Amino acid sequence: MKLPVKLRLYWANKTINYSILILITLMGVVLPAWYYEQHTLITPLILGVIAAALAESEDNFSGRVKAITLTFICFAIAAFSIEILFNTPWLFAIGLFLSTFGFIMLGAIGPRYASIAFGSLLIAIYTMLGAHESTNLWFQPLLLLSGTAWYFFMSMIWHIFWPMQPVQQNLANVFLEVANYLESKAKLFHPVTDLTPQPLRINEARLNASTVTALNNCKATLLARSKRGHIDSASDRFLNVYFLAQDIHERVSSSHYRYQELAQHFGRSDVLFRFKYLLETQAQSCRKVAESIRLGNEYQHASDSTLALDELQSSLNNLKEQQRPECRALLAQLGYLFTNLSTVEKQLSNVSNPDVTIIDDGTLDDTDPRTIKTMWQKVKANLNKDSLLFRHAIRMALALTAGYGIIQGFDIERGYWILLTTLFVCQPNYSATKQKLIARVIGTLAGLLVGVPLLTLFPSQESQLFFIVISGIMFFAFRMNNYSFATGFITVLVLFCFNQLGEGYAVVLPRLADTLVGCALAVLALMLILPDWESKRLHKVMADSIQSNQHYLAQIIGQYRIGKKDTLNYRISRRSAHNHDANLTSAISNMLAEPGKYRAAVNESFRFLTLNHALLSYISALGAHRTQLDDQATHQLILDAHRVIHQHLEAIHHQLYEHKTECDIDSFGQDDLLARLSEWREEDDSSVRMVLQQLHLIYRMLPELHSLASKFAVRTL
Repeated sequence: MKLPVKLRLYWANKTINYSILILITLMGVVLPAWYYEQHTLITPLILGVIAAALAESEDNFSGRVKAITLTFICFAIAAFSIEILFNTPWLFAIGLFLSTFGFIMLGAIGPRYASIAFGSLLIAIYTMLGAHESTNLWFQPLLLLSGTAWYFFMSMIWHIFWPMQPVQQNLANVFLEVANYLESKAKLFHPVTDLTPQPLRINEARLNASTVTALNNCKATLLARSKRGHIDSASDRFLNVYFLAQDIHERVSSSHYRYQELAQHFGRSDVLFRFKYLLETQAQSCRKVAESIRLGNEYQHASDSTLALDELQSSLNNLKEQQRPECRALLAQLGYLFTNLSTVEKQLSNVSNPDVTIIDDGTLDDTDPRTIKTMWQKVKANLNKDSLLFRHAIRMALALTAGYGIIQGFDIERGYWILLTTLFVCQPNYSATKQKLIARVIGTLAGLLVGVPLLTLFPSQESQLFFIVISGIMFFAFRMNNYSFATGFITVLVLFCFNQLGEGYAVVLPRLADTLVGCALAVLALMLILPDWESKRLHKVMADSIQSNQHYLAQIIGQYRIGKKDTLNYRISRRSAHNHDANLTSAISNMLAEPGKYRAAVNESFRFLTLNHALLSYISALGAHRTQLDDQATHQLILDAHRVIHQHLEAIHHQLYEHKTECDIDSFGQDDLLARLSEWREEDDSSVRMVLQQLHLIYRMLPELHSLASKFAVRTL
């Protein structure tokens, strides 16, 4: 690989690119302060930079201007209110509680406002850290806001020169996650005796959740460059590739038959290995697509997966020529799968020319509120104890106010690090809080153990400024991927910053003690104040996932009458089904991280997750093969089957949501449905057999879903 291409790869790396921005921004603070010997200004300016970087969200140019304006207003209110109320503890406590609650509730409007709210709370605590040294009302707030302004200025320049880089990075990440998903699917085609698909299905559900998150992040980036969901011409090509990735994801997430039965019948032939190899080569193609998108190159589709597809077709033809009656039905299933993967191959070959795929409706679903009235409606809808955001806002407000009470009661001089730790550690659920707490404690200890010797070994001003810049860069580089490392580096930065004020060694023990107190406050708040144990709400997450699958299936069945159309409503229902499947995966994972006495029905939960993901996979296969069917008798059978399945899914939803332990399924008119589906599945053309086969697979899993729903209904009564 030539050096320029390597450099472009490094530049396209999100972490490296962002680190360069942070490097330039921090150098812009440190070098002038060093040159003019204004060392006391370094700490508040850098804290302002950090708060601004943590509050920033991705947007287009006009959106960034609006967000920066709102951020400045919120930051100014937070900083000046601290200065005004600092010497009046009882007013300060009231203001801290109300502002914390208010800022967190802003997150109901959207992720952008949640980031601004977090940054505002952070700038408030940063103001507290230096309030005792502030010479007047204006001094420290203006320094913090100056650091904020400097970061936003550099960030805007970055955006002007490379406006599409976030879109490229997020879109490339989608294809990387699809590649991981394809590789997990490939493992199901390794024919082994007594294949147990549940562990593979659970891992598949986890990777599907990661893919869904990547798709949602990419959509958010594209929406930031849209006007009410309509993408401008600069992002149009990326939008078409995004739609193409959605279609590939639907096809990859589909299942056409029970894998253990395929392994039993074809375990001694090469056909399943060829399916496995094709999936692996398509995963490699997705990784190459991701690299091309990051670099801005035209993707050249390799011949490996095309050759694998041709060899697979030859293998299938060979099996058909053997004319084994017992394998005729299963060969049809392999044929449907082959058709699906050949379409994936076609889509991958069209990445460099996505316009050949005609999109019925190129509008994205934009749910962001645009007016003050709609923003207030979103906040108002969360002002109740059933809202997770409301609970988190109350919890955080009380925890920070309690931390302030400890500071005042014990007269702790540097105690505001207690509030800083609580702000970072206290998360909306126990699992995330636990992860943050462990990472925060380990990172703080490591940072102190490394930072104190560095203070001794490098006493010169220049070397300490160097470590301030390096530790700041590394904090942002590791912030999302390794919070322990990030905490360690920010601890080193704090030590060196306070050493500019002559207090480097003096903050070592207070930093450690305050971290432990802040972590304890976060855990106590989470466990005692409106706790959200996943086992208590798991049945609702399950009910939502069943209902979203029900709506997704209804959208698909309608298109077998009118033909395939990727309308906005269809894409919304598809994304909702995958989002709720991802939420279920996350909820069960979070429950396993909670204390043992709060876990419930772990085995049943995993089984429900497996069945729900299989249900989504069977429905996705119907979506992948959408086509217009003209025969009226066929449509009647499909409608009859869908009506019964719809009633079952509705009943399962009510069982879970309303704690119904029993369900009258005899009234659904299903006596001869299995026989009719089996009969028609053998006689009709390929498309009809595929539809009825998938409905048959869905119908077969309904009794176990009813049984599990009844068990969860009993446990939650």
